[in-house]
Amino acid sequence: MALTEVLFLVVAALVAVYLWFQRNHTYWQRKGIPYIPPTPIIGNTKPAFTLETSFGLHLSDIYNDPRAQNEAVVGIYALNKPGLVIRDVDLIKSVLIKDFNRFHNRYAQCDPHRDPLGYNNLFFVRNNHWKDIRTKLTPVFTSGKIKQMYPLIQEIGKDLEAALKIRDEKSSGKYITEIKDICALFTTDSIASIAYGIRVNSLENPNAEFRKYGRKVFNFTIFRAKDFFVSFFLPKLVSLLRIQFFPPELASFMRKTIRHVMEERERTGHVRNDLIDILVALRKEAAAEPSKPHYARNQDFLVAQAGVFFTAGFETSSSTMSFALYELAQHPEMQQRLREEINEALLEGGGSLTYEKIQGLEYLSMVVDEVLRLYPVLPFLDREYESIQGEPDLSLKPFYDFSYENGTPVFIPVFALHRDPKYWKNPNQFDPERFSPENRKNIQAMAYLPFGTGPHNCIGSRIGLLQSKMGLVHLLKNHTVRTCAETIKEMKFDPKALLLQADGGIHLELINDRLYDLSTA
Repeated sequence: MALTEVLFLVVAALVAVYLWFQRNHTYWQRKGIPYIPPTPIIGNTKPAFTLETSFGLHLSDIYNDPRAQNEAVVGIYALNKPGLVIRDVDLIKSVLIKDFNRFHNRYAQCDPHRDPLGYNNLFFVRNNHWKDIRTKLTPVFTSGKIKQMYPLIQEIGKDLEAALKIRDEKSSGKYITEIKDICALFTTDSIASIAYGIRVNSLENPNAEFRKYGRKVFNFTIFRAKDFFVSFFLPKLVSLLRIQFFPPELASFMRKTIRHVMEERERTGHVRNDLIDILVALRKEAAAEPSKPHYARNQDFLVAQAGVFFTAGFETSSSTMSFALYELAQHPEMQQRLREEINEALLEGGGSLTYEKIQGLEYLSMVVDEVLRLYPVLPFLDREYESIQGEPDLSLKPFYDFSYENGTPVFIPVFALHRDPKYWKNPNQFDPERFSPENRKNIQAMAYLPFGTGPHNCIGSRIGLLQSKMGLVHLLKNHTVRTCAETIKEMKFDPKALLLQADGGIHLELINDRLYDLSTA
């Protein structure tokens, strides 16, 4: 074949692909839905492609685009795939609660062959598998079970105090540190203890295996940013592009660790009312009825549940703690009020707090809830619409004469909702009073979604909140945090990160500054 013919075929193929994309990029225009004009080929993903911002925060920019301000939804394209950004709170309620049976899957996916730990875990698993697994795991996260875990978290709180004391002694009680790292050491030790029954001692040894592998998941390099972007916004390509949510080293570590812990638990018969107990029970359940299919015969299914609770458990709580300390450092009067509440409660309790007491610290709850408003760890929610055979598709009336089509991805920009002046006065201002008992009743429920809502809400939200509160109590009990020359003046988020992370970290001055002498309490 002559060179000119080859060139002609290549050009013709490129033109055909371009025209195909252009045809797809008129979908929302043809459907009469307001949309943000896409960039040829890459759709509305350019800011994420060029790492100007993360895709999650880009969805918030779309929410706030002047062309979308009076609209209930706005159409976008993830490359060529038409999706909807949901703006109206009633439509958000439809997706997350009212019509959940049509939106029970996340749009994000993992490769079942290359990444079985990602594919099988509760966060990503789809269809009836999700419902079955959620039902099996729910008993771990009841209020009663969490109360039983509370002494374990208290132990790690004491470890945090001991680690800070060593740092104080080395620096005369005053030093600058990247506060997120301290918080992550605490939450790594906490989640390893309460979920697996392992004392990993990251606070004593920051290079311990659990912390080392935890960093690998949420170390948002350009390559990891690509993995998360494809999983969440181009899920049909996860197999082709060999995407892995759990890197091979972490997967190998988790398999080895969970297998050892489960075998030890089975050997001793020791019961801790934790996640491992549930996984052991599932394996026994499967063994009791060998003729019936059961998830627990797949060891990777068991490891996957343990893996996602480790990674999600330490990262979300440590982010919440570090953002809280950042805001408290900038608002010393609020920090003083919180420290006084904590120390007065400790004095009343003889130097420690019961489960009921820490849950009853009103201002601490207000601070944490306001931090989660300003800094929701996952800045968006994703779902995929599924048609129900024999029933008409869900309509967007009275807003638009349009019905969802099977497989349509929908995105809820949580970060934007949390900072929308329609729902929050002075939305970019840190103000815990929004969550005072008298003001809580004025909050629009669908505009505050730090853990999602409905059947697919975060199953570990109670543990996450408790960890964050416990960490703040034991850090602020004897210390003040202050801004310093290295503290970022205005929060800037890492554009490579799927989760909300400060770009460059959060550097604060930590000062040993005990309010009251608790030794005599």
